[in-house]
Amino acid sequence: MPLAETMNIARTTLDFDRGAVPLYQQLATLFRRRIETGDWAVGERIPTLDDLVDGFGVARATVRQALGLLEGEGLLSRHRGRGTFVTGRPDSPFWCELQTDWVSVMEAHEGARIELLETANAPSAPRVLHDLGAPAPKYRYFRRRHWREKTPYLVGDVFLDRRIYDRVHKPAFRRVPTLRILHDMGDVEIGRAVQTLMIGTADVEIASLLQVPINTPTAVLHRTVADRQGTIICVSVGVYRGEFVRLDMTLK
Repeated sequence: MPLAETMNIARTTLDFDRGAVPLYQQLATLFRRRIETGDWAVGERIPTLDDLVDGFGVARATVRQALGLLEGEGLLSRHRGRGTFVTGRPDSPFWCELQTDWVSVMEAHEGARIELLETANAPSAPRVLHDLGAPAPKYRYFRRRHWREKTPYLVGDVFLDRRIYDRVHKPAFRRVPTLRILHDMGDVEIGRAVQTLMIGTADVEIASLLQVPINTPTAVLHRTVADRQGTIICVSVGVYRGEFVRLDMTLK
């Protein structure tokens, strides 16, 4: 078998015993990734059943089950005597682009439906990742879930300066992103705003809220906003479904 074709099957020795997920489902995730990256291009024939069995060291029935999953998703089509062909690529219904400038951040959730899940007085100041100033005297906590179409893509925990929260028309928290609320308050002057992106996985609570399996990859965005007087007026942690997140950076 040519080297290129061998690498197209298994680039390294794989340990399929690292989790409780059925073997054929683990294999399906590998095949799906080959299609996502273009290793298996749309319209092309993928390696034969025997090649896949040899390359991954698994049973023929396991490979067939994995291929069957992707066929059911419309990604593969099997033809007797001709082989299996890629017929489509998995695509996210939308991209959630993580922006790095104030205006773009405010507009990032335009068109999303916001669901207010919980609100309460914060018993203490939130944990702050960025040292931008002194905490506000009191905070109001709320948790919201963002949807596009029928898909939840973000769960956000927000601590907002209680003095600001009390002045906001409360229905706004069900339809307006937090930074837009701050921006639209003409007498609130933003001094500094910093955000940090981390990669994580969904615990049992987040998995339920985002409707994904436990341990699904997530993007966790920590954001801190201070006013010109050096008071931290907003602290938020947003957990995004990882498959919908996109971060573009220009290298200089």
